Amino acid sequence: MYYQIWNFFLQEDKYNYWKERIKVNKKFNRVTWQKIIDFLSLVEQTFALKYQLGETDSLEPFLKLATENGYNLTAEELAWFLISRKQIWDLFDLAQKTPSLKEQLLTAKSPQHFVNIAAENSYYFSVDELAWLLTEIKSSSELVSINNSVGEILTVSNYGRIETGYWIWLAEDWGIVPPFCHRDKPSTFLSQNVNNPFLPDRCFLPKSYFNQRLMAIHN
Repeated sequence: MYYQIWNFFLQEDKYNYWKERIKVNKKFNRVTWQKIIDFLSLVEQTFALKYQLGETDSLEPFLKLATENGYNLTAEELAWFLISRKQIWDLFDLAQKTPSLKEQLLTAKSPQHFVNIAAENSYYFSVDELAWLLTEIKSSSELVSINNSVGEILTVSNYGRIETGYWIWLAEDWGIVPPFCHRDKPSTFLSQNVNNPFLPDRCFLPKSYFNQRLMAIHN
């Protein structure tokens, strides 16, 4: 479905138009971001809707079908969501091919410094957008178990051909991505604010974490 929507925005002339437009018009927030994710999840779970949307050949009937199914989306919202994500992925892809850029990004002093480096290379997104995308990847069902200095954790190692682990770890170090997320979300939460992945009932610590932390402190 992403590829279907991208056809409306990523033809070269349209992409350049929307890229410039959203660069100067950052009016959307996490609610809008999540609304689009929820809509795309509904599409993937509803064959008839996915087929109908797949048959649309322009943006207008696509948006009309979304509205009819309870999601009032605008062209600007979709463009912001898709193009912001694409710029982050394109930066990761370039960094993977360019060791000097990768080193520069991995040694960024703060999330804003990271975003500034991206902008210097003509990739434009905010700290929030970076955090939302990396948290989404970290919280996805495509998780694998690995071991690091604090024990066993679950993380995403690759997304397509792009390694994501070190970007997630960097964002964790900055505090913009929660360090440990449930493999499966609990059916009930202690908190009413289920969209906050930093809450204690949304996260877990790996086995031996406290022992290792105490040993590190005493050493």
